[in-house]
Amino acid sequence: MHTFIPFILSFLMVILSSYLIASIFAPKKYGIGILYVLIIAFAQMVGTIELLSIFSLINAPGIFIINAIFLILSVFFFKKSKKSLYVPDFKRTFAKIFQALKKDKILGLMAVGFVCLIAMLVFIDALMPINSYDSLTYHLNRAAYWLSQGNLNHFLTPDDRNLVMPINSEILYTWVLAFLKNDWGLGFFSFTGYAMSVISLWGILDLFGFCTRKKLWSVFIISSFASVIAEASSAETDVIIAGLTLSAVLFYLYSLKERKNSPIFFSALAYALAIGTKSPAVMAFPGLMLLFLYFSIRKMGKEGFKPVAAFIGLLFINFILFAGYNYFLNLINYGNPLSSPASYEYHRFYGGFKAYIANFIRYIFMMFDFSGFRYSEYVGKYILSLKFMIFDLLHIPHNLGVILSDGNKVNNGLIDVKMGAGILGFLLFLPGVVVSIILGLIKRSSEKIRSLMPFGWLFLINLLVLSGTVGYMVFSVRFLTYFILLSSPVLVLTYYKKNPPVKLLVLFFVLSYMLLISRHMTARPLGSIIKILKKSPSITDARETFRCGVFEDYQGKAAYCHIRDKIRNDFPKGSKIAIFGSEQDRFYPIKMLEHQGYVIDTPLVETISDVDFSKYDYVIKINEVQYGSVIKRFKQGHNDFKLVNGVFFFKPGVDPQCLYLRKDGFPILENDKSHPTYWYCKTSGDFFMKKGFEPIKIIGYTSKWREEARTVYFYKKIGK
Repeated sequence: MHTFIPFILSFLMVILSSYLIASIFAPKKYGIGILYVLIIAFAQMVGTIELLSIFSLINAPGIFIINAIFLILSVFFFKKSKKSLYVPDFKRTFAKIFQALKKDKILGLMAVGFVCLIAMLVFIDALMPINSYDSLTYHLNRAAYWLSQGNLNHFLTPDDRNLVMPINSEILYTWVLAFLKNDWGLGFFSFTGYAMSVISLWGILDLFGFCTRKKLWSVFIISSFASVIAEASSAETDVIIAGLTLSAVLFYLYSLKERKNSPIFFSALAYALAIGTKSPAVMAFPGLMLLFLYFSIRKMGKEGFKPVAAFIGLLFINFILFAGYNYFLNLINYGNPLSSPASYEYHRFYGGFKAYIANFIRYIFMMFDFSGFRYSEYVGKYILSLKFMIFDLLHIPHNLGVILSDGNKVNNGLIDVKMGAGILGFLLFLPGVVVSIILGLIKRSSEKIRSLMPFGWLFLINLLVLSGTVGYMVFSVRFLTYFILLSSPVLVLTYYKKNPPVKLLVLFFVLSYMLLISRHMTARPLGSIIKILKKSPSITDARETFRCGVFEDYQGKAAYCHIRDKIRNDFPKGSKIAIFGSEQDRFYPIKMLEHQGYVIDTPLVETISDVDFSKYDYVIKINEVQYGSVIKRFKQGHNDFKLVNGVFFFKPGVDPQCLYLRKDGFPILENDKSHPTYWYCKTSGDFFMKKGFEPIKIIGYTSKWREEARTVYFYKKIGK
């Protein structure tokens, strides 16, 4: 337990210093002060880790010292400002909420479901380790590497997502890992993003003058969306950038209403942090600027361009300080701030104007999501038929512009990365978008309606930008979650004061998602979690089962945990180990062995000729063929490949032999101008023996999920 104390002290220093700074600037209304505290804390940790990275000093003592310095400075500036401490008016807010719940019994029932949902999310975030594929391959994995090398620089890994993706959320993970050396409680960062989204939504609707019942309705509906529930209990970052972006919107609108300038700075800070967290925030920029411009011109007329220009200028400054670190690394290493050549080639939009129209149609139909309900088995074929009928009328090939297909299925499962908003997404949110636009054009005299209209347009504009920015992927449903949250104020239009049958239907789905479906997510089934907790000797043992077991009741043990245990049990501490694995191998639990005295490197098979094997005591090879998306050896225009048995294109006379693939999965051919997106490399059977190693073990790790199976080869330096 003592290992938590330094982190708790660091956490308290960050929150206290952020609270003091927020007290200097925060207004008392709309929950803005709470959001200020969280955003300043986020910015403080990003700045702290980036500063330490410059000197390769990312570690617990370095973080602790800067936290202490910032706290001292915040106390000094707070005293000098002679401001009083910010105190939220919770009593008045909750009094209004209780009065509203008394007036609307259905809202009261939703409130019960909401409280139960929050309790369950807190329970899961406090207990569960982060065990999703994305987290163990790059979200947490890159944080483990940064701690090892002491900086945020790019490192050797077969998975380019570790290198090119924005880094701010992982900086927060690095903060925790630096002290605790494990991932206790990391799910709370996404939960905090969800909380910020809800607070911002409430504040925006409050600023527009909507009553408490309508605000509660909107909060309960958005909280019951399947993908929002899933992300609030995971390490996904869409709810984090949604909380930051909605905060930016609230601050900007408040600055217009009160004619104050400082909220524009914090608006730009919040949005810069979002851009530094995940790239969909960049996609939202055009729509967001149009929304800001709309409200600015309504408020200030011809002078409305000035606050937008001020926001853009402050955004640039905050981007440099709190978002640009990895964008600049990408620019230096790849000549592109957003991605590597392989990543760009794989994800880029293609197919021309027809593909653009097709993608927009696909994303609209992606809103027809049945997460947790089997109704799609009866109506799904009609939904798909309608989509393909539109394609046929427009003479668009059904798969034009598609990178990762959804298999032409309407989702009803509960796998995190494929879950959409759920049934209320198309029953309430989509109608809310349409109605907000129509009423905004018709009821021009209604200030409230006209205030909601740009949020409806914002959703459509964001989809239009997404449709032409990247190729269509089934996993882009997560981007839709972000866009839905940004436009969530339109949900206020779906509220009924009385209780018609449709309101009872909405209640059924809200409670179903909050109380039932939330307990059966594939990655975190609550029944299995409780069962394992009961039979485990300790919470630590239970977390080990959750970490290593394969979803569905956490049966069996994944290969990456077997490898970790093999190293921990059979290799002496201080051993230097090279692991040649693939993009989908979950290196995070293995890399964290460095905090137990081991040295773990993951050099690339593709550039194995550059590896200094003399410094390693052991070599581990995972599977016969390794593959990755970090491409270093390939040179555009070098036609030195040859066909072998009609299958592979190898560099002649080179061991390992490597196949380079295009985005369509076919090999790069002679005179092919495409940049490869993946390599597949195979070493000869005696390759490592020629390097001075002897085989000590070959273990086949099976799994009921075929993609989880691995054959692992262990080698020891001869004479070791």
